[in-house]
Amino acid sequence: MKLATSAAIFVLSANVAYQVSQSLGRPAPAPPVARADPDHRLGAHHLGAELKHLHLRPRHGAHGDHAVHEASSRAEVESRSRWDREAEEEGLFHDDHGNHPRYDGASASDASDVEREASDEGSGIHVLATSNGSPYLNWQTRVMYKTFKDVAKGSDMRHFTRLLHRRSDDELMGEVPTVRVDSLHAECDTWCEFPVADRPDALRKWLQTEDSKLGEWIVMIETDYVWRKALKLPPPGASAVAFHFHYINPNYPTLPDVMTRLMPPEKRDRIKMEDIICSGPAPTMIRKTELDRLIDEYVRIAAAIEADPDAKKKLGWVREMYAYDLAAAVTGVPHRVEDPGQTSLIAQPPADTNHGDAAMFHYTWGAEYLDRNKQKVWSWDKRPYVETRQVRDPARFKPELPPADAADRGLKLQDGKPVTAELNEVMTEMLALVRDAIDALEVLPHEPGCGWEQNEPKCDFGCETGVLCVPTKNAPWRA
Repeated sequence: MKLATSAAIFVLSANVAYQVSQSLGRPAPAPPVARADPDHRLGAHHLGAELKHLHLRPRHGAHGDHAVHEASSRAEVESRSRWDREAEEEGLFHDDHGNHPRYDGASASDASDVEREASDEGSGIHVLATSNGSPYLNWQTRVMYKTFKDVAKGSDMRHFTRLLHRRSDDELMGEVPTVRVDSLHAECDTWCEFPVADRPDALRKWLQTEDSKLGEWIVMIETDYVWRKALKLPPPGASAVAFHFHYINPNYPTLPDVMTRLMPPEKRDRIKMEDIICSGPAPTMIRKTELDRLIDEYVRIAAAIEADPDAKKKLGWVREMYAYDLAAAVTGVPHRVEDPGQTSLIAQPPADTNHGDAAMFHYTWGAEYLDRNKQKVWSWDKRPYVETRQVRDPARFKPELPPADAADRGLKLQDGKPVTAELNEVMTEMLALVRDAIDALEVLPHEPGCGWEQNEPKCDFGCETGVLCVPTKNAPWRA
């Protein structure tokens, strides 16, 4: 159902400024969108009306060994890409971007061993990324954490935790500060249709740990981010800060009935669709006390969606994002929702052609540079990074920078947008950060390895569930 009217309304809404800085997001009606981000750890995002024809196909390199988890990662990427193709054919891609241990400087190998002083526990920003520990996410995590360390020194970002929802350790426990909690669904430790269904429960379990008390503010992020600068503490009395995803819209004609029945009965007459933010749980900067307030509703609504086939179908791969947004409305936790290009949180090249004031790049979107004959000159996509060898020896698979003269050669993106000097510059900056991080990463042992390929033992670093991991076993695969 390719509705030109809906698309036109959406494009108009995307160019409207986001009311005032303390207000909630209320864009005009726009279609819900299939999720194009295969990992969807703490939020995932779509390119938009200006790039709606940009088809994100998984482009995998040669397969390595027949690894169970690698095959699972591929299956997840491919199944979600198929869902996205079907959604695109239905005219659902309309995300227009408008105009547009506590970390204290320790090295990767000793970050988990840093003592946490009681006087610091309530201070600063605590950055939190969730993962099920798949090779696809672990490659991203290693890169992201290195860029975090590069910018965090001396900043308000004093704490970092990877929240691993998994029933056993994984091979990054000795490198990235991690709290592991048991997953709700054991099959999601390898592959399941919607692994993010485990995240709200994992987040609630983490909020009950001592680790969660470190830092007044929590910044929830995705693994597929790279940091370009540190975030600052919001001023006293500030609301939570979230990112405006234009494809999230409770007012889309098929959704109000779904959203209403997900509300507690006593609030159905009081909460309007306009009261529900158009965002998701990442990137979001929120006080721990406010996250505590909404977490039970977030878990309840996410579970209710999973138990409701109609809700799952209509909300698609962004359904857990809607669960967070509705939970905020139900519990009365305000969020200041910032537009692309005007936010301090993320920029998403190539949808965004400059980074503005964003602290992070989110590289969810693949990019192809095509010449006048539509032959590919250069490309970048995260989706081929699904193999253990890429996690363990990332320098062998380092992405290439785009050609420096791309803007002078009349190149275009796969959707037909011209590759301008500004776009090429921001793509180059983002991938340079990825490459520099990879250059600084150690090689993880492949023989022996743990946890992923057939015949490898489960990873066991001697870590305790629900506690920041300080490895007590000198496993042969520890970096």
